[in-house]
Amino acid sequence: MLEVTGLRGGYRENVLVFEDISFALDGGAVGFIGRNGAGKTCLAQTLSGALRAGGGAITLDGVDVTAGSSRGRVRSGISLVPEGRLVFGQLTVRENLVVAAHAAGRSSSGIGALEEQFPILGQKRGRPAASLSGGEQQLLAIARALVQEPKVVVLDEPSLGLSPVAVDALTATLRSVVVDSGLSMVLMEQNGELLSGLCDQVLLVEQGRVVRSLDMHDEADENTLYESYLGV
Repeated sequence: MLEVTGLRGGYRENVLVFEDISFALDGGAVGFIGRNGAGKTCLAQTLSGALRAGGGAITLDGVDVTAGSSRGRVRSGISLVPEGRLVFGQLTVRENLVVAAHAAGRSSSGIGALEEQFPILGQKRGRPAASLSGGEQQLLAIARALVQEPKVVVLDEPSLGLSPVAVDALTATLRSVVVDSGLSMVLMEQNGELLSGLCDQVLLVEQGRVVRSLDMHDEADENTLYESYLGV
């Protein structure tokens, strides 16, 4: 279980971008939605250890990982799919997966299973990652996180730059990953459609604070999400 309590942080010491973020997740997906500048990317980087927390706590299965480095966070079971995908364009698809596995101290033996799960990556395993379409690169970025055998995957703006058709395919893929693997996902997004199709809970973020929690199984809450954020 991932538990986040009173988390705050920013890009510089004593300059807060977000504060008082609290949530718990034990399987399934939770989403954070807000406009540019709301603090979502900073929160994603803090959860993954790329940025140090300015206060609060992050615990995973009862172990406090708040002070851990990004590498330590990955080894403890939290992996990040960064905004913009950031695949290694000159490396092949397969090499991207091998590098990600080794960075987490994991075996690359699970790559074959991922190529079966995402057939297009298997078909293009020998091609440079830069030759993939945007949607295919996003699948590769997700597979790089999964090969690290995480308990929690944090995704920062996974729909960014994708066509509506690609977003629909991405939503279906992420839903399948959550159902089949049992892991937890934390998504930072501006696309309300993706979140409503995947998450049980969506937290609305404004100026670095959660201003409302929406239950995606409640029709009124789902309508609130669509009215406020669909297509933002």
